[in-house]
Amino acid sequence: MLLNDIQLTGLVLFPVALLGTFFNWTAVFVLHKLPSFKHAFGYLSSSQAVADAIHSTFFMLYFCPMVITGSEFLTEYSEHCGFILLFSYELSVQIHLVISLNRFFAVWTPYRYKTMFSERNTKIIIFLIFILTLGFSFSFYEVLCSLEYNLKTGFFFFTDTPLCNTIGWYADFCKYFTIIVCIVLIDIATLWKVRSINKKVHTSVNSQTHRKMSAREINFLKQTIFQGFIFTLELVSYFILPAHLTNKWAIFFATSFAWVAVHALDGFIIMVFNPDVKRYLFSCGHATLHTSQGSYISRPQDISSNKF
Repeated sequence: MLLNDIQLTGLVLFPVALLGTFFNWTAVFVLHKLPSFKHAFGYLSSSQAVADAIHSTFFMLYFCPMVITGSEFLTEYSEHCGFILLFSYELSVQIHLVISLNRFFAVWTPYRYKTMFSERNTKIIIFLIFILTLGFSFSFYEVLCSLEYNLKTGFFFFTDTPLCNTIGWYADFCKYFTIIVCIVLIDIATLWKVRSINKKVHTSVNSQTHRKMSAREINFLKQTIFQGFIFTLELVSYFILPAHLTNKWAIFFATSFAWVAVHALDGFIIMVFNPDVKRYLFSCGHATLHTSQGSYISRPQDISSNKF
């Protein structure tokens, strides 16, 4: 039996969603195990990975089977899947913003950072983000509007009403684009401060230490630019490009594929840019792990002890 184009899109998305599920749940597990992530940044990173993992898992277990099989039953309740996908996406973006603020305050106000992002305060922040995001998402995407799957097109669409069109543009694209721009600007400011600190301590460290510090700066910069770039690219791709495309496969890659891929990449980035995570994975969990000296900023004493 030959598959139609819509069913083929499900087959294309499945391995991407599978990789996203694997990367993010692996990141959650490893960050939970690592003693070097038992602090604010670790808790925030783990929470973001959970949000990305939920998004990828529902795409893999619900959306892809619905598309491949053309199940009327799954299609009938697709609005609930759409709600979970939007909720997890919103949660991921919001926590991403807090992570950037976490790094920013660790560099610019190191003596107040420990109080601001204490273990208790961080858990409260995560809880509040979860509750507020859940309430916002439920009100907008379950009560006022819904994101439903269309069997004929193979895509999710907001309910076609003036209110839902307004919500889709302002509550989704404009809000997310503004947040991503803020994240990029905050991270650039953080990196600038780190570089200025490194210049001050350059004369007091040997060349080998300075090379290590520079490598960490480069990794931090790569992560900052790459994460901000892929989120921004996904927003533009999803909301703007389809209006200028006519080929159905081009529209598919600009929307559904981009939406799944950005979460898979997010989990991958967590593993790539954290040396402790890579050591843990490559050693199958048997590595002796110490406080992270990677590209992320986790504690105020990292600055004073020249960990950049």
